[in-house]
Amino acid sequence: MVSTLVDTNVLLRQFEPAHAQYRAAVDGTLRLIESGEPVHVAAQNVTEFWAVATRPRQANGLGLDAVTAEAAIETIERTFALLPDDPAIHRHWKRLVAQHRVIGRRVFDIRIVAVMLVHGVERILTFNANDFAGYGVEVIDPAAAA
Repeated sequence: MVSTLVDTNVLLRQFEPAHAQYRAAVDGTLRLIESGEPVHVAAQNVTEFWAVATRPRQANGLGLDAVTAEAAIETIERTFALLPDDPAIHRHWKRLVAQHRVIGRRVFDIRIVAVMLVHGVERILTFNANDFAGYGVEVIDPAAAA
């Protein structure tokens, strides 16, 4: 059975009802869940969520306090299967960044790809398709999944 990982940007949009991508994030994720296929997040997604959710709005964050962010993460962890960290993730990540000569902030996206490869997750639901194209995973735009 095909499984999908939900990227951090999709998780964040689900907690921003006023955002233009809110409806696509919610509907796209709901369609995957209702299909019965496994839908996951990685520990890194949860960490990234906390960082952006608690960052001030004027710094491109959600401006949530720690209590609200914790409640949001509890919702995320109840909704999606959390993929565990594994020592093999580092090896896959290191191979991918060296092979593709990845530099800068993109190394974090490649770590998500490594998590997916280690756990056999074939697809990622993301608004940032270009960040994941060409690394052996299928990219799904939430608007197309809805």
